[in-house]
Amino acid sequence: MTSSTLETYIQQFTSEQFVRFCAERCPIPPDAIRERVTDYIGEVTVGLRLLDGTSIEAKRALEVGAGLGLLGVWLRRRGVAVTLLEPGAGGFGANQQLLDATLSWLHATDTPVLPIRAEQLDPTQHGKFDVIYSVNVLEHIPPLEDALDGMRRVLAPGGMMRHTCPNYAVPYEPHYGIPLVPMLPKWTTVLVPRVADEELWQSLNFVTYRRIVRYCKSRGFAYAFDRALLAEAFDRMDRDVEFRRRRGTAGIIAQRLMRLLRLQNLVARLPPRFATPMAFACWHRLPRTGGHAP
Repeated sequence: MTSSTLETYIQQFTSEQFVRFCAERCPIPPDAIRERVTDYIGEVTVGLRLLDGTSIEAKRALEVGAGLGLLGVWLRRRGVAVTLLEPGAGGFGANQQLLDATLSWLHATDTPVLPIRAEQLDPTQHGKFDVIYSVNVLEHIPPLEDALDGMRRVLAPGGMMRHTCPNYAVPYEPHYGIPLVPMLPKWTTVLVPRVADEELWQSLNFVTYRRIVRYCKSRGFAYAFDRALLAEAFDRMDRDVEFRRRRGTAGIIAQRLMRLLRLQNLVARLPPRFATPMAFACWHRLPRTGGHAP
């Protein structure tokens, strides 16, 4: 099965035929499959935006937390040697089975898949990668620093990591669309007790801008943050009804206030430490060049 455009490629996953195909192979109801497919379709666009400007063709890449593999297969069909890492943990237990079903649907079962956690990455077993990326995954990986160390071990000299995830220094939880208690995020369950026992909530490590900066400095990584992602998220809420619904009441109110007060331009200039989601790149610092991005 081939696709000439991204739109054509994406449309096949919204079909009832695809949902039934997955439901026959996965022990989760069709409605849950549809919801998860919707999430991962949105992340294809986010992932392509994240990788925009990165020379990735004909390179070896690793997608951490590949989900259904939609983005990875799209890139492989464009000449990128992508390996998919998907442990199926942290509230995403069915992902490995859904990934297998999706690869079968796409006739892409030759796609390399690592069913391991990121901290288990080993260059002697898995080799080195020129590009390592993830889309809304880092917040689900405990312990985060161990996982980043695993990725660092398999990052090739001159390679780059690119990640996007929430910034929990901002008092908003995007998975549930609820306000978050700043500095003490787990206290949020006092205000919203329904989330306390959910596996998804328990998987969150509440990563922040400062935590990423601290990690990069401690490992000798150079790093850079993208300021545009928050503004793009607000714009997407205007045109994507499902995305707006999943941002919850808190996200919708924030967006409407921005529009009412005409603060859209300010959002684009907001320092990364105060923005969510955040997107960043990091790479091995090169002493002679001062660590400039490859």
